Amino acid sequence: MLGLPSSSHRGDPLPGVDVLIGGGWGKTVKEDAAQGDNYLPGNPYLHESDIERADVKHGGHYVVAQRSSGKPGRRTLMKAARRAAENDERLLGFFGTRFDGHLPFQTADGGFDPVLDAKGTESYSQADVDENPTLAEMTQAALLVLEQSVEGFWLMVEAGDVDWANHANNMDNSIGAVLSGEDAFRVIMDWVDENNAWPYTAVIVTADHGHYLVIEEADRIVQAGHQAAESRQK
Repeated sequence: MLGLPSSSHRGDPLPGVDVLIGGGWGKTVKEDAAQGDNYLPGNPYLHESDIERADVKHGGHYVVAQRSSGKPGRRTLMKAARRAAENDERLLGFFGTRFDGHLPFQTADGGFDPVLDAKGTESYSQADVDENPTLAEMTQAALLVLEQSVEGFWLMVEAGDVDWANHANNMDNSIGAVLSGEDAFRVIMDWVDENNAWPYTAVIVTADHGHYLVIEEADRIVQAGHQAAESRQK
């Protein structure tokens, strides 16, 4: 996706995408028995050496924005996006927390305080929230770069944490993920409106794992929510 050689494209890599923004930051694995002899200790999602090769500072094609200590995530990402847009360069955004590298889960109340679920529970520091952009802010940065193309563009935005939330039977995170996705959707709709681009634009909203949500005992969910709220207050 970054135009670097891979196991499938060693000699002639794919051209790479113009914008790639997502999670994975903060995860480090020293050993992995499932990997082959060429495994490199470090980040399993996007290795540090690949980030360096992709960075324009080292001859690559991407302006790189990573989570940085003490710096607001939105500001870090938008600064890189503006540079990429002004210099006709690509954009790579790499963010996340140390909980498997994903962004902080937004919850149904708009906060970032997940409740206990089938996979345990997560807690975030204020830095985790502040130093990462939201999905909507990632969308805004991507549009800033892609709108420079006179030939148009194609953009995919995914609120992927709804999948993880549902696998963990976490209704709180699932609703929060839907809200995160809605915020990103509104950024896209506002962009189309502001640019009078409806005659040339198709916006498709779909589901990755679309299925019915069946709630047989809704009162238990309400009761669990009250208990979680009380425990936070204590």
